[in-house]
Amino acid sequence: MAERIGNLLGQLQFSDDQLQKTQKGLKDAGVTMPNFSNVGRELAKEINEEPEEEPETEDERKGFNCKARSAAL
Repeated sequence: MAERIGNLLGQLQFSDDQLQKTQKGLKDAGVTMPNFSNVGRELAKEINEEPEEEPETEDERKGFNCKARSAAL
């Protein structure tokens, strides 16, 4: 099994302008980004194991708020 990548939140810094330009470019091109938030749970279902619950960190909550804010733009 591959080594877990872990949470990369906070490891890279992008300006709001960079994120907005990238998001607009993806939207204009009709690109839908994948959502990997449930991958562990879905894989656990496939192999009939209980999924591990990972506690949400403060940084993840902040990241979610940023995503929600940018989605509202």
